[in-house]
Amino acid sequence: MKQILRNILRYINLGYLDIYLNRFLLESGFLLYLIKILKMMYRVFYIVILIVVVGCKKERMVEDSKKELLPKYKDFINNYVKSPNKNDVMCRNDIEKAKNDLIKYKKIYVTTSCFGCDFPIYSEELSEFSIQNNVKVVNNDLSCIVIDGQTAGCYTAYIDGEMFKKFGENFRKEIENGADKLLVEKIKRGKVVSVYDLNDSDKPHLPNETNELKEGYTPFLISGLPLKISHNNYPFMDISFVVEKDGSISNLRKNNWVSNGDENEKFSNELENKAIKMIMKNYSKWTPGKYKNNVARVENNFRVKFR
Repeated sequence: MKQILRNILRYINLGYLDIYLNRFLLESGFLLYLIKILKMMYRVFYIVILIVVVGCKKERMVEDSKKELLPKYKDFINNYVKSPNKNDVMCRNDIEKAKNDLIKYKKIYVTTSCFGCDFPIYSEELSEFSIQNNVKVVNNDLSCIVIDGQTAGCYTAYIDGEMFKKFGENFRKEIENGADKLLVEKIKRGKVVSVYDLNDSDKPHLPNETNELKEGYTPFLISGLPLKISHNNYPFMDISFVVEKDGSISNLRKNNWVSNGDENEKFSNELENKAIKMIMKNYSKWTPGKYKNNVARVENNFRVKFR
């Protein structure tokens, strides 16, 4: 037993262990493999950082150029679906699917889902209006993964081309306008819309709103509770409420709670009540939101941090 312990202590010695470790790494080739992996990870990390930095700097440029690039791409894809490359399996499969759907449905309106795609405020009404007018709504999922030699978007382009031939170039616009009018009618009757679906100029705002609040300032609430705060990571809560057409607020409730510590979880309900009281006292009167010049009931959110 003593000899076993001596051997263990010898191997625990860092210098001795280092010799055997180096010998193992060199003889097994593991060290070279590890170096290759680290180099590859470095390249990937560098590329990601470069993309993020360039993306942040170019964000406004990209947004400004969307309107210019989109029509050009539409012109390209509309012509391309007439004669896609033989090796473009993705596009050819999409066209085949489109042809099969056109056999089953007379009118088709294609919506698109993708990372970063915008969804219209009248999405619900679009489905409703389409049913009323015997239009089949088909959603087309676009992957953000680009495959060399394969073209995405051929299904939509082919369907739209056929619809334009049969029903005119305003086919999509007429459906969208119909859905939008249906939404306006619902808003007049009291439908609640999300603040995130409105333009900045149409969102509800406080009558004497400061620049800080406009830029997302989060007020602090002195809770009087033994909250655990570490590294200035304060617990916070998002309170949702409806800004009514007269500017009052209703239906206040918690819709997001970040405790920043398990010890703070037990205070959730009490903090919610305190946050609601604070909002009702200091932020209960708003200039109401609107949509297409119609005053609307708008679901809004207000974040409160706790000390």
